[in-house]
Amino acid sequence: MGSQRLVIASDVHLAHGGSEATADALARLVSESRGAELVLAGDIFNLSLDPPSRDPVESVLSMLRPHAALTNALSQHLREGHRVTLIPGNHDAAIARPELPGALSELLGVSNAPLGVASWFVRRGTVHLEHGHVYDPDNAPAHPLVVPSPGTEPLGVALTRDFLAPNRAFDFAHGSEFTPVAALRQAVQSFGPRMPLVLARYFATSGRLCLRARHRGHKKGLHGERERGEAELDAEAERTELDVELLSRLEEHRPRPTHESFRRMFFRLYFDRVIATTLALSGTAGAIVGGAPALGVGALGALYLAHSVRKKQSRYSGLPIVRLREAARSVRELTGAELVVFGHTHVEDSEPGYVNSASFTYRSGRARPYLVIDEQGTVERRRLSD
Repeated sequence: MGSQRLVIASDVHLAHGGSEATADALARLVSESRGAELVLAGDIFNLSLDPPSRDPVESVLSMLRPHAALTNALSQHLREGHRVTLIPGNHDAAIARPELPGALSELLGVSNAPLGVASWFVRRGTVHLEHGHVYDPDNAPAHPLVVPSPGTEPLGVALTRDFLAPNRAFDFAHGSEFTPVAALRQAVQSFGPRMPLVLARYFATSGRLCLRARHRGHKKGLHGERERGEAELDAEAERTELDVELLSRLEEHRPRPTHESFRRMFFRLYFDRVIATTLALSGTAGAIVGGAPALGVGALGALYLAHSVRKKQSRYSGLPIVRLREAARSVRELTGAELVVFGHTHVEDSEPGYVNSASFTYRSGRARPYLVIDEQGTVERRRLSD
């Protein structure tokens, strides 16, 4: 594999306030990883909770400053010559901005330290490490080598920034697991009397995102980001020591982002079922005064809804887990990697040649999962107790 042991933690999700336990746990992991390269494999920072106007580099530094134990541990790790590598995820894609390493080094009081920030993924011998969101259409950017702008962010990030954060609706952070009925039930429980207002804001936001997808083909939108990403492939090939044609195939083999298409956005947000439900209810009510035509409209809505739900109640539940597993197979086949490591799904998963680190913060048990890969390439899942 390589000459140095790897310690990998993903989906730490540090935020402004309320991250003390996570930061302290990460500080302990850093201190216990002396002699190893520490890889923080995406979604380290919850930058998607910031307003679009906030500078992401300033936001990262503001998240770290209150946590002296963590900054001291990182500083000590780097001063001793041990590498720290950050990989961008969907919620912190902006850490790939070129000014971040210098600003972070200054905060940590180190210079010429082995601190690196990847653009897309890193390779350590035959081990391939990345966050994995580029293989999840709901969270994939237009191009893995271009940081999205606030107007071109993928669906999951845009919903987080534009709806979840302003309305503090974090019970819906894993919205891909919700059907419309389940989401409505959760909204009643979470918001009580505020539910109609929050629901109206959700539909306004999601409707705006759908309409935005119709106007993204221009040079300043997704098309322009794809062109800029293609122009970066040569430099990325040099950084990763992989052939540029191989990188092009990796990019081409990933699923296309949901937010590239109005149609995909429309069905992903279940607007077809919402419209069918509205027609069914309004048609039934209208039949009282409108007679057969209104009843017919209501019947059509009810039939479509019944067919859609009977076909598959939830179209998307569990799909990211399957998609990343399949993507790992493609990465191994295309690049010759012997082991692929992803995060992103917050779910532990593995098969020969693939392991998902799960989330260091959002976990099913009390202990925090992370991975250790030794010098021979053997991977071990470990847990850090609070």
